[in-house]
Amino acid sequence: MKGKIWLCVLLFATLASVPFLVPHCGWVALFAFVPLLKFADLCTEGQVKHGGWMLYLAFVLFNAVTTFWIGWITVLGAIAAIALNALQMWVILRIFLYSRKYFKGGMAYLLLITMWVAWERVYQNVEISWPWLILGNSLATSPRLAQWYEFTGFLGGSLWIWLSNIFVYETAKALRRRSQTRYDTRGKIALVIITAAFLIVPPAISLSIYHNYQETDNPVEVVAVQPNIDSYTEKHGGLSQQVQDSRMLALVREQITDSTAFVITPETYTYKFNLDQPQTNITYVGIYNLLQDYPRANFLLGAITHRFFPTRAAAPYSSRPLGDRWYCSYNSALMIDTTGVVSHYHKSKLVPAVEIIPYQRYLGFLGRIFELFGGSMNSYGVSDDVNNLSCKDNIDVGAMICYESVYGEYYRRTALYGAQFTAVITNDGWWGNTPGYRQHFRFAKLRAIENRRDVVHVANTGISGFINQRGDVLQRTGWWEPVAIRGTVNLNDKKTCYTTYGDITGRICSFMFLLLMIALLVRRLTSK
Repeated sequence: MKGKIWLCVLLFATLASVPFLVPHCGWVALFAFVPLLKFADLCTEGQVKHGGWMLYLAFVLFNAVTTFWIGWITVLGAIAAIALNALQMWVILRIFLYSRKYFKGGMAYLLLITMWVAWERVYQNVEISWPWLILGNSLATSPRLAQWYEFTGFLGGSLWIWLSNIFVYETAKALRRRSQTRYDTRGKIALVIITAAFLIVPPAISLSIYHNYQETDNPVEVVAVQPNIDSYTEKHGGLSQQVQDSRMLALVREQITDSTAFVITPETYTYKFNLDQPQTNITYVGIYNLLQDYPRANFLLGAITHRFFPTRAAAPYSSRPLGDRWYCSYNSALMIDTTGVVSHYHKSKLVPAVEIIPYQRYLGFLGRIFELFGGSMNSYGVSDDVNNLSCKDNIDVGAMICYESVYGEYYRRTALYGAQFTAVITNDGWWGNTPGYRQHFRFAKLRAIENRRDVVHVANTGISGFINQRGDVLQRTGWWEPVAIRGTVNLNDKKTCYTTYGDITGRICSFMFLLLMIALLVRRLTSK
């Protein structure tokens, strides 16, 4: 029995990780949770000693195998992210196991599904969040199976994955039982048919959508720049900004043409950018001079920016004092043309402990604690909401900075507010040559499908490339390669169902979860 238990733990951790790590294996998620459901049954039957801790270990292994690369940045941060993310998953399964005392049949399963999807929805809207392993994202390695995300979004994928796993597991259990009556046999046949439908129909619909989707034909030329500046030895003081700029602009000049509409650099390419006096920034001056030779082009620049405020009342909460003024720093995307800085967007989904002190208004002391372990003493400022970057050609560009592209519900607002294509700018060099940057690039495929917007993914190093509205990679760079690539994106202003109505799946599951929790509480009280 002990061997069977450990097999369930290890098999789950392995199978659940495969869709996030191995190309073209998103379909494995449809049965990856079957060993976990078997483990849950063993716990319910009382055959597992210390089952709660072993269940937690299963989730820790799943999180560690898929996101161990966080440790390249901070070992303590990686331990915290893996442990806390696994803890939340564990709590959901523990509530599911508890509910089996009061819910019979499929009610406990329904609670499990709605609770998991509701958690994934809420998790995207809190200041301490790491939604990297949302189950719907596991189809990023098989985007042709996720074309219906334009209707449901990625949480529709999470719902499908859980339903498929439960039906696969229950069908396998039923087939192992000996039939006692013809009704039992009919029940087994019905289960097989339903399970087959869950496994076959959504992929068939998805492939049909994929092969029949006609992308809008409205091309503009874009140059994506991958400077390949070492985040540890060159980015912060090892290489002067002037040298970095000369390398970057040389790469741009190799690819830019008179037809180029946009040049895009990665996140935090330059620093000390005063939003009110851009001409004082050396990178801005170089870009401005370049644009004099290519007046049609717009330059999307990733930068650490700041702004001064005369009083504390006029400044954002995350501002800091400097003499008789206050200043606030931002992780920004700037749109520049020959007239200057036209528009900007500040990153709003910030990395906890690195870019934001969670709930700083109430827990300001955390800044001093994070600083002791190499974190941030204060938070960056944020935009109040998504705002697209405008240019003189009346083209709106959605800019998502770093892992904002993982937040599908937040990301879709770029298209909702009029973006005709999206730029994901990031610095994936922090993670080294690990699965992290590959996972990040793949997630952009799902965002392209959900909103039917071309995506230009631009990294300092890692993978930069062009993704079309069907999630196909049209062009991409390699790891550790200083290069600029030129491609075309098709502008699109049509809104998908998901873009227009948002996360309907998550809202329905959240409502159903609340009803089921009330029902569980009533059952518990009345059972006494």
